[in-house]
Amino acid sequence: MPFSPNSSLQTSLKTRSPWLAWLLIALPILLFASIALRFVENIPWYDDVEMFIVFIQDYYNVDTLNEKVYWLLEPNNEHRILFAKLAALFTYLTTGHMNFRGMTLIGNLFLFFSLGLLYAIFRSMRLPVWAFVPVPFILLQPQYFMTISWSITSLQHPVVLFLSCSVMYLLSRSGRNRFVWALPLQIFASLSMSNALFGWISGGVILWRQGHYKRLAIWGLMGVVTMVLYVRGFDNAQGHGQSLDFLIHKPHMVIIGFLSFIGGSFDFLPVLPYFWRGILPTIGGLLLVGVALWLISQMKWPFRRQFTTSDNRSVRTMNDNFFVGCYGLLLINAAAVGLLRMRYGYGVMLVSNYMIYPALLICLLYLNGLQEVSHRQRPTWQRVGLVVGLLIWGSSYFWHLPEMLYRNKFVRAAAYNQEHNGIGLGGQVGTFLEGYIKNALDGAVKKGYYVFPASPVADYPESREPLRAVVQLANESYIIESDGLPDPISEAYAVLQSPEHTYLTPAKTPYRLPTFWLHRPSRVLQAELRASDLRPGTYRVGWARSSSTGKSIQFSDQVIVAK
Repeated sequence: MPFSPNSSLQTSLKTRSPWLAWLLIALPILLFASIALRFVENIPWYDDVEMFIVFIQDYYNVDTLNEKVYWLLEPNNEHRILFAKLAALFTYLTTGHMNFRGMTLIGNLFLFFSLGLLYAIFRSMRLPVWAFVPVPFILLQPQYFMTISWSITSLQHPVVLFLSCSVMYLLSRSGRNRFVWALPLQIFASLSMSNALFGWISGGVILWRQGHYKRLAIWGLMGVVTMVLYVRGFDNAQGHGQSLDFLIHKPHMVIIGFLSFIGGSFDFLPVLPYFWRGILPTIGGLLLVGVALWLISQMKWPFRRQFTTSDNRSVRTMNDNFFVGCYGLLLINAAAVGLLRMRYGYGVMLVSNYMIYPALLICLLYLNGLQEVSHRQRPTWQRVGLVVGLLIWGSSYFWHLPEMLYRNKFVRAAAYNQEHNGIGLGGQVGTFLEGYIKNALDGAVKKGYYVFPASPVADYPESREPLRAVVQLANESYIIESDGLPDPISEAYAVLQSPEHTYLTPAKTPYRLPTFWLHRPSRVLQAELRASDLRPGTYRVGWARSSSTGKSIQFSDQVIVAK
């Protein structure tokens, strides 16, 4: 017999097994929280130095309130990052130092807040909790591991998405009080990342749908004022004129970038060359846009005869307004990314930082579909949502969990290199960025408000037994390899040591997919270090290894001469 909403199986799931549904919902939540708590480090990376360490220095070097507000609102690149700077101040005041781990975890909290907001929308539909199971699987996964583990991205993308969606929620619920709260929240979101400026457009569409024209006028006026003030003081247009030229000459590439950005959650084959890798995200983006347009077409609109202002008080219409606002926010943002970033190369469309956006869009489309499809079709929609959610979740953990763990080792080694060699957390030897980051971090350490983490090989004793190694220079990086090791390796760092400097770089071998997922013992090691990171000198090459027989540092007869 075909599956129907009245079948005994569904009745059983609805009435007898809600705890099983809650356990399934808890699984991605707890796993996501555990990897964030385990692998987020108190280490700045590139933009973190300017955005937070230099900001704290500038903020406390001035005395007047006006000057302090100036540094809070001072633009960084093409964004103002008010929330991120407030989070930096909060962690500094509460812990007494720059706590990048704390800041990153604060940003991650907003992913759970977004899940809670989606659940509030879901509960308004009065559906069994089983129908919500796909949502945390889609939303909480490590495809966007850089957002999870990098302070500046975690304090921008998850935070601003939650703030902007909260604004759409407040506006969709109508009521004068909610509008009064939505207005300052939208201003705050706009000052926390430029993407949130699109919320003025999306929010205006909601107010127009509701027929609140006085509020729409106020909203529009405040939006214009905020946008004008936002761009004041910007001296770097990030080459946007070149983006317009790119659009004129290669409009098809901008469209492909837009679709691939939207369909980024379907990046199921990230190891392929971009030409082949981009097929699934582009097709997925086209499909998601089609679903969004179909769902929007099913909604009631002011230009349709059956629409009345009394509909604004129905749960269905309020949810429709929320979905429309969020769709506008995400789709306009995708169009902006496709227009402004595609000229840097197709790979930017699938960068880890951005993958939270398509994940959220799929969650919204799924919830919108639960409300829109017929009662008879809803079980099929739920099953499709669960299959898609499990595919995204499983694929993300399969490909990106090893990558996230490797990055954890990488930034620990980079922090060691920065502390002992003055380079590692950004820049290259001899560049402006090298000196900028070194001076900022040295000043923070000297003044006591940043402490580098302990060396990852501090407890590794040096052995006099020689170790075979091979060094090659390829693509401006040194590749260090060793094979035929006596014991399987669980963790290793290549060690490059001169009389003046010692560098670390983690082995990639333990994080290769077969080794990682099959727990396959490996007696081969490989690591890579950019040649531009090395200061001049003659370096002997060795390995700091951890195996079942213990820990040790062994050197080979290979040397690297850096000039």
